[in-house]
Amino acid sequence: MEVIIFGGSGLIGSFLVDYCVEHEAVSKVKLFGRKPSMTTHPKLEQHVCDPSTLEDVVNHIKGDVVFNCLGTTKKDAGSEQNQYAIDCTYPVSIAKVAAKNHIPTMISVSSVGASPKGNFYLKTKADMEDGIDQAMTGKNIYFLRPSLLMGNRKTFRLGERISQGIMPLFSVFLQGSLEKYRPIQACEVAKAMLGLAFVLPKTPTILHYHEISKYAKQIGKDH
Repeated sequence: MEVIIFGGSGLIGSFLVDYCVEHEAVSKVKLFGRKPSMTTHPKLEQHVCDPSTLEDVVNHIKGDVVFNCLGTTKKDAGSEQNQYAIDCTYPVSIAKVAAKNHIPTMISVSSVGASPKGNFYLKTKADMEDGIDQAMTGKNIYFLRPSLLMGNRKTFRLGERISQGIMPLFSVFLQGSLEKYRPIQACEVAKAMLGLAFVLPKTPTILHYHEISKYAKQIGKDH
């Protein structure tokens, strides 16, 4: 299987790159980003590009599955406009190229609570899902909606660190319909993305905590 990864330098994406190059069923990993990754591996094929202009790399965006791990915050992006571009506009553009190049599957990281009626961030994620759905009609499309991500980011976020310390204490109380709000390790989300690519279930196409944990085990058995 040949995989394509956008957002491989982020918290989830960096785990996903590692899992893909290590997995024996993955023959090639095409990594697209603004800067080259420090990761080296015989399977890894790197393409330095700006997701806002894919014309120069469109012929390289070919394979069996596209993994979209793009995501940022207003603070890191500098403005809501830039954040919207990274979280929504770029992924939808990638989906359009994927559809044109007959890639059968696209798997994206979204967010719990994504909704057209949500706040700016949640509406942005909902727009991303809707745009990809329209671009990849008839293909295998999945959206993972994790809650708080656990793991060490390259950039320090005070509020997130505080939440990471507090939220796990309340996880036991998040049962039933509230289970989807449980914090989850970023590495588990990455495993679930790769696990989905091998299974390609008909349903669900939107995955929350329980389903993410389930498909993470597809990779956890071997890693």
